[in-house]
Amino acid sequence: MLLSIFVTLFALIALFEGCYFLTHLNKPFMIFDPVKSPFVHRQLQIWGIIMTILGLITLVAAWTNSIAFIVIMVVLGCVLETQMAFSITSEFRSKNR
Repeated sequence: MLLSIFVTLFALIALFEGCYFLTHLNKPFMIFDPVKSPFVHRQLQIWGIIMTILGLITLVAAWTNSIAFIVIMVVLGCVLETQMAFSITSEFRSKNR
């Protein structure tokens, strides 16, 4: 039961992140300005869709009681979150070296 709650929380965070990226395609936030940078705009679009799909599938996995499915989704989520962080900030990192 506790595992399902924590995985659900993880899924909701991924869903929130995906929806946030998709709703902020036309307004600057934090250090990003997708209006001025087509690269950031495209990255937010791609990762918004990926994170939303990941969140939905992980939400389903949380309540299937299949440990293998849950572990696969959590590992996949960790890998994708790391990739997302590196790819979105790559333009910022290259400009500020």
